[in-house]
Amino acid sequence: MEIAFNRILVGFDNSQSARIALEKAVDAAQRFNSKVYAIYVNKSRDKIAKVREAVRSIGESRKIEIDFIEKQGKVYKEINIMERELGIDLIVLGTHGNEGWQPFWIGSNAYRVVSASNCPVITIQESASVSLLEDIMLPMDDSDETRQKVPYACALASAFGARVHIYGVSGSKSGPTESRITAYVRQTADFMHERGVRTSEKIELGVKSLPTAVLDYSKEVRAGLVVMMTETESAGVIMGSYAQHIINNSVVPVMSIHSRDLRVAGAVGY
Repeated sequence: MEIAFNRILVGFDNSQSARIALEKAVDAAQRFNSKVYAIYVNKSRDKIAKVREAVRSIGESRKIEIDFIEKQGKVYKEINIMERELGIDLIVLGTHGNEGWQPFWIGSNAYRVVSASNCPVITIQESASVSLLEDIMLPMDDSDETRQKVPYACALASAFGARVHIYGVSGSKSGPTESRITAYVRQTADFMHERGVRTSEKIELGVKSLPTAVLDYSKEVRAGLVVMMTETESAGVIMGSYAQHIINNSVVPVMSIHSRDLRVAGAVGY
């Protein structure tokens, strides 16, 4: 299955996190030959000129055309509407903007965007590095759906020349769990190697906190991105404590993928 990001939508309010998000979206666009859209959802018109100029300046400096979209209303609703209207393949959001966004919006707007989107959503904290993507962390549990994100991680790794760190992790130490995760890690590594992607592998069972283990390992490997499913990993929680904890607390950008994403719905077993 060929994964491409033909259209990328960035939530933009000219905050530091939004500017980092737009820069990272442009990085991806230049590798996938994507069209980039920057959407500003405002409650008043007094800042529109400054925000539009910031988008123009970034596009000019990176030598890429960025379409600017201005909307009024609720942030998450307008982003999800534009996803469907434009056929967006990837949404990129800064998570700590407060100039045009609701404060602490990761608990409201970002949550709703990630939950409602059919395409992957990358959330980026304002403390994230602006360096190129060199290492991708891929946590794997023992669910069938955990493998659906593999093609996305592989596509990004191929485009950026990045290494994928495959992390098999579970709170259980049972024999069936160990066998299943070990098989998934091996299959994923083989899938990556067949496509020329470098990997590392680690399996850790019986962990006390899955989110903490994932966050700690992402720091250990100096990951530039964590790729995870939002719904079915960790006991089938739909954007529950597992996913929310990682998105809220990761200093590393996080790509969240739904199992309902039609491009990965048939990817189990690769």
